Amino acid sequence: MHAPHTLVLLPGLDGSEAFLRPLVDALPAWIRSRIVTYPGDGAQDYDTLLRHALAQIADLDTYWLLGSSFGGPLALRLASADALRVRGLVLSTSFVRMPQPQLAKWAPLASAGVIGALRTVRRLPVWFGRRPTDPFRIAKAETWRRVSSRELAARIRSVMHEDAGAHLRTLGVPLLCLAATADTVVPPHNVDDIVALRPDLRVAELPGSHMALFHQAELAARHIAAFLRAD
Repeated sequence: MHAPHTLVLLPGLDGSEAFLRPLVDALPAWIRSRIVTYPGDGAQDYDTLLRHALAQIADLDTYWLLGSSFGGPLALRLASADALRVRGLVLSTSFVRMPQPQLAKWAPLASAGVIGALRTVRRLPVWFGRRPTDPFRIAKAETWRRVSSRELAARIRSVMHEDAGAHLRTLGVPLLCLAATADTVVPPHNVDDIVALRPDLRVAELPGSHMALFHQAELAARHIAAFLRAD
């Protein structure tokens, strides 16, 4: 029987628990999960979200962190700001700086209107290519209802100005990087950037796309459990 561990999970751009539920369900009982969802109102920059996250976990004595995609830089900031309580960190399909720097020139277009149009285009293959009972379709529909295009646009703009490399470089806790083998949102060079800053970290691969943490939740849970167990 393993001693209980608390794992704090920071979501991706959607800022909700929708895409993290399969992982939480797949984790062993000795890992207690707490998902920090992001506020829908107000600023969405990393400094603001850091203050929000710290307030949500003020009652914890010690904990492990998982940052998914957009949540990765936030997890690095949180681990740096709360170093005495953080025992280790998992970065899943994430990055330390803008994952596709060639898109920086499109920053002025990261508005609610443009993001809303892109969401509509991306919705079609999910809506027509999956059954109404498909778990991914259900999770997508939930985020479309709960998360506005304005929120997403604000978070995307935050990514374009972020560089969490200094936080990663000085991080003094164990680190696991979960990388998706066919990730086109956060391409492979982002893992190389992370490894260059922390050569001692562990890297584990998940088959599939950027949403591998959702689609490969059981495999991800095994990697995470082994990582926490090794402490």
